[in-house]
Amino acid sequence: MINENRLLNEFVELVSVPCPSKDEKAEAEMIMIKLRQLGLEPEMDKTNEKTGGTCGNVWAYVKGNVPDAPVLLFEAHMDSVAPTTGTKVVRKDGVLYSDGTTTLGGDDKVGVASILEAVRALQEDGVAHGDVQLLFTISEEIGCLGVVNLDKSWIKADYGYCMDIGGDLGEITYAAPKLYDIYVTVKGKAAHAGIAPETGVNAIMLSAAALSKLPAYGRIDEETTFNIGLFNAGVGTNIVCPEAKFVIDMRSLNVAKLEALKDSTIALIKETVEAGGGQVEFDVVEGCPAVEMEKDHPCIQLAQRAAEKLGYPVELKTTGGCSDGNYLCGYGLPCALLATGMSNVHTTEEYLKESDLYGTARWIYETIKTAAEK
Repeated sequence: MINENRLLNEFVELVSVPCPSKDEKAEAEMIMIKLRQLGLEPEMDKTNEKTGGTCGNVWAYVKGNVPDAPVLLFEAHMDSVAPTTGTKVVRKDGVLYSDGTTTLGGDDKVGVASILEAVRALQEDGVAHGDVQLLFTISEEIGCLGVVNLDKSWIKADYGYCMDIGGDLGEITYAAPKLYDIYVTVKGKAAHAGIAPETGVNAIMLSAAALSKLPAYGRIDEETTFNIGLFNAGVGTNIVCPEAKFVIDMRSLNVAKLEALKDSTIALIKETVEAGGGQVEFDVVEGCPAVEMEKDHPCIQLAQRAAEKLGYPVELKTTGGCSDGNYLCGYGLPCALLATGMSNVHTTEEYLKESDLYGTARWIYETIKTAAEK
């Protein structure tokens, strides 16, 4: 069964290793040593040749003893958001924190540590199980680069589980949005702001005019969001601004609705900018595909049965966030997100209940075990 003390110590060990995005080499090497100690033969792919990082994704394959069981893939990412170097874990009343100078790194070491412990416990218990594929990815926090650039032929599983979302144990996320980032460049005309402002065209004001005409922003509806996240413009206070750039983040669980929103937004900005005497360029980048799974899909049902055996209250949910799971699902692997309890992530106030760390490992263990049952 899950050894709580061993799991806790391994979690502390994993978060103590520096692992910023694009520099996960020390973390990857530690994980590969642990996988070899489990009798596995881990491999590192060459994804970093595309991302410019110090290492690739780490893969391992656990051979089962139930040949007709579905092959399951469990995935977690190795990088953490800054500040992530020198993490010291503080235990207080059954909750894990950092000392306040770094993030805790539970995002996503709770996934990494729980996967390792679940496999270790399966081996120790001699439990009947099918084949299990493990994937530890790089650079998730800066655009899921490890999954975006991996060789899809490495995926050998029937169902996937991404261990990278907060929430109470038993929550299963079956749908996540498609995302577009739209990079907008508005071009005006420079002029001296004090001598001849009337000869210039101010790109900041053109951008403001266009954005002010947006019918809505923030939460558009229950499945769609829209955000202006970056804005850069100007070269001097005495110069009529010749160019402004901003980025739109739009996402929706409804792909058709998102496509319509993208097209209407581009048309509105173009019309407004050109009417004001400027020009505009758009670079539309698809951030991630949508996760779309039926609630009764076998992948969902398997995780649900395992949660119920453990007494976890099951809740099927959607999310407005994107993860490696979006891409895995987009590659044709049915992939759900299983809640791990991580809280206040991406801040130095991040925390993780010890019970959620242990419970996540039990959920993985029970899912693998349940998959092999007749």
